[in-house]
Amino acid sequence: MLAAMLTASPAARAGLSPESVALVVNADSWASLTVANEYAALRHIPARNVILLHGLTAPDSTDINRFRTEILGPVLHELDVRGLRPQIDCITYSIDIPAAVDVSADMAGRSFGQTITPVASTNSLTYLHEWVMKKDADYLRLDINRYSRRTLPLVDGAPLSAPEREAYQAAMKMYDQKQYAPAAEAIAKLTKTARNDGGVYYNLACCQALAGKADDAMKSLIEAAERGWRNSGQTESDADLVSLRERAEFKSLIAKMKATRVRVQDTLGFSAQAAWTEKGEYADSGRDAGPHYMLSTMLGVNTGRANSVDEVRTCLKRASIADGTWPRGTIYIERNGDIRSATRAWAFADLVDQLKQAGVNCVLEDGVLPMNRADVAGAVVGIAEFDWNASKSKVIAGAICEHLTSCGGMMGERDGQTPCTEFIRAGAAGSSGAVTEPYALQEKFPSPFMHLHYVKGSTLAEAFYQSLEGPYQLLIIGDPMCAPWRAKGSLSIEGVQSKDEVKGSITLKPKAANAGGFALFVDGLRTEQAGVAPAFTLDTTRFADGEHTISVVATLNDQPRTCLRRDVVVSFANHGQGVTITKKPAPKVAWGQKIAVELSFEGAASIEVQHFDRAIAKQNGAKATIEIDTTELGLGRVELRPVGVMSDGTRVLGAAIKCEITDPVTRHAINAPAGAQKGLKLVAGGRAPVTVLDTFSADWIAAAGVKEGEEFELSGVFEASRADLYQLQLRSNSSATIEIDGQPALTGGEWNWRYAPVELAQGRHELKLRGKASRDPRIDLRLGAAGTWHPNEQRFTHSVK
Repeated sequence: MLAAMLTASPAARAGLSPESVALVVNADSWASLTVANEYAALRHIPARNVILLHGLTAPDSTDINRFRTEILGPVLHELDVRGLRPQIDCITYSIDIPAAVDVSADMAGRSFGQTITPVASTNSLTYLHEWVMKKDADYLRLDINRYSRRTLPLVDGAPLSAPEREAYQAAMKMYDQKQYAPAAEAIAKLTKTARNDGGVYYNLACCQALAGKADDAMKSLIEAAERGWRNSGQTESDADLVSLRERAEFKSLIAKMKATRVRVQDTLGFSAQAAWTEKGEYADSGRDAGPHYMLSTMLGVNTGRANSVDEVRTCLKRASIADGTWPRGTIYIERNGDIRSATRAWAFADLVDQLKQAGVNCVLEDGVLPMNRADVAGAVVGIAEFDWNASKSKVIAGAICEHLTSCGGMMGERDGQTPCTEFIRAGAAGSSGAVTEPYALQEKFPSPFMHLHYVKGSTLAEAFYQSLEGPYQLLIIGDPMCAPWRAKGSLSIEGVQSKDEVKGSITLKPKAANAGGFALFVDGLRTEQAGVAPAFTLDTTRFADGEHTISVVATLNDQPRTCLRRDVVVSFANHGQGVTITKKPAPKVAWGQKIAVELSFEGAASIEVQHFDRAIAKQNGAKATIEIDTTELGLGRVELRPVGVMSDGTRVLGAAIKCEITDPVTRHAINAPAGAQKGLKLVAGGRAPVTVLDTFSADWIAAAGVKEGEEFELSGVFEASRADLYQLQLRSNSSATIEIDGQPALTGGEWNWRYAPVELAQGRHELKLRGKASRDPRIDLRLGAAGTWHPNEQRFTHSVK
């Protein structure tokens, strides 16, 4: 065996390694599988870290009970069953998984103020998984995130206890009902004990001011500033405090708040195994020493006002090449009079100074968007509507661009304001927005200091959550592993190199400057951890024969715990067993075609082929000619794994089979004029055609008069504004088939979601939906490229005949 020295600079990772990321996929959706294929290939996510979900109730939104039973519960269970929980720091979701969750069931029986609205994001509920799985609605608290880097100095004082939080929420509900005096009285009782949250004193000041107690309000407001309240912009513009504005002490306080230099706690690497203290530090010991969190993002959103599959894939590709590039760009902070900007203005000036001290250019300017800039390395925006294309600015790889507004994370096709997905379309590696009305509360949005954590080497996911005090409503979209400013470093391994055939015990000696520890993984599962100068002894007889990936991750002593990684692919050969690929598939296979592969394994009871750690094809015997349906795999780069199974259950791994599944054949535009009538034509039961103007509600077919047992046909012409890969989504309790331009595209029934890709050329295309109505017929049909929408009169026309 030859010793090898492997340089790790190209594969280094900050904060997260492939082995610490779990990738969750909607296995019923070709689009979700496609994005997962891309991300797994880009980031070398191990197959065992990919978790496939089936039978999701919806691809866009769900309720908290279904979220626990269909998504989060099964994911956490799989991590436990696979032995991965101790090493996972991040759960990231592919597309066609609900992004918004109605949490009203968990709020029942408790008092909440108007600003605690009952919709949460999937990624944030995953981050707060300990509370969510216990049905503890404290995950709605706006001070729940102890990993958030707080403003300095930290203030001594007691947090509100559970009963006190109930009393506080009841007081805020009184405020919503304009019962200001009793609300002030209730909050004042809570401040008889010194509190560590200046926001409690600020809300007390608001209630007192509205109750006509200006002197008391001024005292409470001064106390709020002394206890960490930094938001001078909100304080100055808050209508609740109008009675104080002309007071000399109010003006003096505002001036003092603006003059106070803002600093936040030091950037800190994340660990899901760490318990977190109230001061935002790692607890000394024990899982019960404090709460635990789990980093989480959505890789993309594809339903409603979303991105196309290709836009999501492009976003992930750009993010992956940004790592460690230390981009020569500028972070732009946009300041204007809008409340969406003013909410975060308290941090702008000091953030600019600290970014420049860190060697990154930052510009604070008056405006809405950076204009005519070719070097946008990040953007802090506060506005309801914007047009990025009109700005003529270019986003460079790895940038986080986001805006504070009410509907930035609301992806419904009829929601208002500009969604955060526009930043993804423009080239950002990550963005965010609230999934429901957030009332412009800073705690619900990332602090601008997110960019400081990012340039200090944090991953995208770490940067976001270090800047969020109450994350429950924030939808975070993007590559959680992206780290443009990660520390540079190298990792070498002595003892093995790729393509070696090894047996018995082997010794691996990893080395990395400034490393605080190393971890050894086999096929993505951590097998050993060691200190500064380890020599790992790996007993290969513990594993089945065949191809395996050995990886080593070094964690540096810096903050935010930069990770360096190197892997080798070798064959374990202790028992003379192996799967032979006698015929490989073509390197490229078109969607809808079969992948054919021939395999042999002497003595095998059966041979199967796996994709993402699931068997997708199986044949008994020692020789197999296997055909795999590409529609079960998604598009793009796929990695298949042949496995030989012995009669005693022993499993032997063959070499990975890599191929690319290409997009469906393009459907050319039809040569037909637009119809004279807006909407779609419905023919059913031999009756005269009727026009359907909208299919937004699934009972549109019943409302149109279609009865049980009747055959129906819905048809219309729509315009594809550009050549693109479209997604069809169909849920129907009636037998139904969709045709595009006369060719079958998707069938549905039994009220389960079905998905299919359709490649459309620019121009007009015809959609037909044919079927036979069941009792109380319901059909939910959506299509689109950059997001999906229900057919309606704005997008479809039909002929009058």
